[in-house]
Amino acid sequence: MTFHLPLAWEVAQLGTKQNNMKTKLVIAITGGIGSGKSLALATLDNAGYQTFSSDKIVSELYQKHSIKKLLKKMFPTAVSGRLKLVIDKTEIAKITFNDKQKHTELTNAITPLVLKQIQKKVKSLQGVIFVEVPLLFECSYQDEFDKILVVVRDKNARIESVKVRSNLSTEQVLARMNNQVDYDTIDLSNYIVVTNDGDKQNFEQKVLEIAKSLENF
Repeated sequence: MTFHLPLAWEVAQLGTKQNNMKTKLVIAITGGIGSGKSLALATLDNAGYQTFSSDKIVSELYQKHSIKKLLKKMFPTAVSGRLKLVIDKTEIAKITFNDKQKHTELTNAITPLVLKQIQKKVKSLQGVIFVEVPLLFECSYQDEFDKILVVVRDKNARIESVKVRSNLSTEQVLARMNNQVDYDTIDLSNYIVVTNDGDKQNFEQKVLEIAKSLENF
């Protein structure tokens, strides 16, 4: 499914004929699970850049009663209560990462809403804006952003990172990876790529250097 937002990432123009410089650059940060997307976003946020996390927006959406009702229909065993619905995110993750059809249904239902929320947030902003988008390639959203920053990391390192972070088995991590594109084979030649080799300080420095290079867009 491709979801088009014709105005979402439209670059604002200065209101004079003398100066038509871009005033907004929206950059998606993506990469496989355990690659370091969140670290990249946090690094940029700490450095004072404008940042948005799709995961955070999903959490905000999950607080809405309308979304809870939708999820209850999709995952009846993962949403309890009647008047006050309570979502079990762990149960939803367990279901979707073991059932590709359910994973697709959830993605198709929630991701367009996330992009709409991001659209609202960036509409009045200027300058360089970074947005973490975990399923960018999976949803074919490449054209919705001005630039794409892809975080890559050795697959085994990603597996070990997620196992420690989320207390999952190797099999559970691999199930999650199977719902994403294969970053070892996908063509990334048209995008900005930053490698996370596990050296946190070095990785943060590389991310900041990339951000700095994009400021004069």
